Amino acid sequence: MPELVVKPPDRRAQRSRELLLEALFSLMCERGYERLTIQNLLDRAGVGRATFYAHFESKDELLGHSVQGLRGWLESARAPDRRLGFSLAFFQHLASHRQLYRMTVARESEVSVERHMRAMLRALVHAELAQGQPPGQGGAAVDLATQYVVGALWSMLVWWMDEAQDWSAERVNELFERMTFPGLDLTLGTRF
Repeated sequence: MPELVVKPPDRRAQRSRELLLEALFSLMCERGYERLTIQNLLDRAGVGRATFYAHFESKDELLGHSVQGLRGWLESARAPDRRLGFSLAFFQHLASHRQLYRMTVARESEVSVERHMRAMLRALVHAELAQGQPPGQGGAAVDLATQYVVGALWSMLVWWMDEAQDWSAERVNELFERMTFPGLDLTLGTRF
């Protein structure tokens, strides 16, 4: 059997991606997502159009890549001994990137960021809620509970960015848990 050769990652390609992600972040903090263009990204990152398209098909794919990076971080930061163990890390991330989220999440015109973030949250929440259910049970209940939790998380973060900016991530998470867990316990049983 031939030996599988794993190529080391191309450092230039990795650096180009990093530059584009940094440009995306800084431009979103300044302008929001919907108003920025690929040309803005190219100018800020200092890369050419061909380089951009060698890595991403669109600015939406770049945003998706960024959100997937956040998902990976939230999964690794998850507190294994806590229900919805990623939520505190999520709120702490929001607090440390408040300007970004005030420019994107708190604005009604910023629908792309919301779409990507909600999809990420649905995946995280569904995986955790389904994990607590016996095999073959809870399908519709888990799906409904997932929608409920994602809606609660999203509403809470928008409210926090708009109304309670001086609240800590820990306080917001505590209130989220206090409001959410009783409903989950009733819907999914005490195993959650």
